[in-house]
Amino acid sequence: IHRVSRFSNHSVHDALIEILQNSRRAGATRVDIDSFDLSDRPVLAVRDNGSGIDDPAKLVTLGDSGWNGEIADREDPAGMGVFSLAGHRVEIRSFSTAANQGWSVVIAPDAWESGAPLAIEPCAIECGTEILIDMAAGWGDTLEAAAKKATTYYPLQVFLQGEPCARKDFLADAHRVELWNGCRIGVIRGRNYRSSPEEAINFHGLTVVCPMPSVSEVGADQCWHVRVDIVDAPALQLVLPARKEMVQNAALAELREAAEAAIYRTIATTVSHRLANEQWQRAQALGVILPEA
Repeated sequence: IHRVSRFSNHSVHDALIEILQNSRRAGATRVDIDSFDLSDRPVLAVRDNGSGIDDPAKLVTLGDSGWNGEIADREDPAGMGVFSLAGHRVEIRSFSTAANQGWSVVIAPDAWESGAPLAIEPCAIECGTEILIDMAAGWGDTLEAAAKKATTYYPLQVFLQGEPCARKDFLADAHRVELWNGCRIGVIRGRNYRSSPEEAINFHGLTVVCPMPSVSEVGADQCWHVRVDIVDAPALQLVLPARKEMVQNAALAELREAAEAAIYRTIATTVSHRLANEQWQRAQALGVILPEA
């Protein structure tokens, strides 16, 4: 706990990602992000209309997510949550359905690591959760870009300063989409050369870099590759606590093989192909029978 401030890079993007994922799990249908000056200090406010938080202690207990068993089994939330805000002055207001009233707590910058008691006060909030964060230097300059990155593939409508953030299907550019074990596998035809590792997997708005199969045809200036949209796949896990890369487990290996087969099935729908013999044989090994090149 004394090193919790080093569990996050303290960017506004990472803060938004953690808060937005919790809003989604709470069943929210709308999230509002605003920034303004409060008592002469810049503040970032994130509000949702979700179910609220019944137990304030769960919110500030590292490693205890407080989510019910179904969500815990499906998504493996780490209980990191607001600890991504460690070192900031944070005020949290939420409605407790069990108590039928709102509550609030203020966490001082030095309280995250000191273990100082936190006073819970009644609050007039009528639903959902609101988090007020004292913004770090530079957050204001990067807020718009960070919000765009965090919300583009997020399943809920988010408003930034009252304006709706644009959303896009993670597989919008796919030539073909297959469903597999709670995932949507999109097969895309793009350039052979990509200058940087691609964020190939989307967890409800959280996109991560992960090497996935690609197939190039002889003499072609484009290759087939995939992107994966996670819908409900508990076996596919993110490395904790940062949640920025995939756990290299059997489920991920199976996903990669399924993605490779999806590429070859997509190639089978085209008029012709220029696959090398080795790739043609690999397609057969995956159960995809293709004509010769």
